[in-house]
Amino acid sequence: MLSILIVNYNGMRFLRDCLDSVRAHVHCPHEVIIVDNASADDSVAYIRANFPEVRLIASEVNTGFTGGNNLAAEAASGDLLLLLNNDTVILSDIQAAVDRFSAPQVGITGAHLCYADRRNQPSVGYEHTPLRMVLSWLGVSGLAALPTAFRLMERAPAFYQADRGDVAWVSGAFLLTRRELWNQLGGLDERYFMYVEDVDYCRRVRQAGYRIDYVAGVDVLHYEGAGKAWIGEMALMRTVTSYALYLNKYYGGVAATLAKRCLGAVMVARAQAYRLRKLLGSPSPEVTAQKHLAYAKAGYFLLTAR
Repeated sequence: MLSILIVNYNGMRFLRDCLDSVRAHVHCPHEVIIVDNASADDSVAYIRANFPEVRLIASEVNTGFTGGNNLAAEAASGDLLLLLNNDTVILSDIQAAVDRFSAPQVGITGAHLCYADRRNQPSVGYEHTPLRMVLSWLGVSGLAALPTAFRLMERAPAFYQADRGDVAWVSGAFLLTRRELWNQLGGLDERYFMYVEDVDYCRRVRQAGYRIDYVAGVDVLHYEGAGKAWIGEMALMRTVTSYALYLNKYYGGVAATLAKRCLGAVMVARAQAYRLRKLLGSPSPEVTAQKHLAYAKAGYFLLTAR
């Protein structure tokens, strides 16, 4: 059986489309478990009134993406676990992703994600080496001519048109994994509140000797960042905090320290670029000012982080 795990935090506006799409496109025996992370938008009452088949766990505190999924997994009874973002809409049958687990070496499968306008959304990535983590924030990762050392994600739309075996990681917005493997690895590392936890889990899966596959024929719409154009200071700070944790966990020593300092310098440079835009008359002065302050704070954190 398949257990679908959804973590919700003030995402009531997404829930109907998400859960209706599960009803429409998940045809194998399954259960849906939602952990609500202390939402203030009546999500809990909405789920109870409209989706009685869902197993709802209402947490009194916000446990983050990692804690929420771990809590949902504890209540799951399936031999496969699907981590599914609340701001997703499944667009096609997911059976092709489930069927990949007939191969015993497969530990995770990911799906083809797209934005609301159906443009391809990068959802498969490369190993988070210190070099890639620094270079990916230079603002040139979208240039196809540059080597993959400049990217954490594969951005070429053509890449996503065919199934891929043995990729480094797939997005946690749709991440299907074996329950036995999840238990063996202890689920998601809760030191990551959110962001990079999917990369971390995928790395541990590969270290355990399993393969990660990408399935092109399973289509999922993902309102990345809950549909916001700018992720905001809190999300940026959680991202760089996760970067620091990942670097310390897998590289440590001089390599991790050097990468954090270089990445901090890149963030400071971005802050100054937004400051200059504001001085020159940005068409969105308020957002530009927010970005300037957020990147400055992120840079300071990385330049001083242990």
